[in-house]
Amino acid sequence: MTQMATTPIHIRIGGRSEEIPLAQLGVMNAADDLQLKNAVARHLDLPAQSLNNHVIVRTTQAIIIRPEALYG
Repeated sequence: MTQMATTPIHIRIGGRSEEIPLAQLGVMNAADDLQLKNAVARHLDLPAQSLNNHVIVRTTQAIIIRPEALYG
């Protein structure tokens, strides 16, 4: 059974960092990347496409949404 989680989401966007409990976004633990990005964008009052170049890293302790790393 999928439940709302207390998992924190760490978000890095526009030079700032924020932490939001997953349940506050109204999404489940099993939400896919697009659902997470859309929920975060709504929460931050940003256009949905503002997170297009961000990656999602899922750890046992948190979900991290951060800009894609560029090398070279």
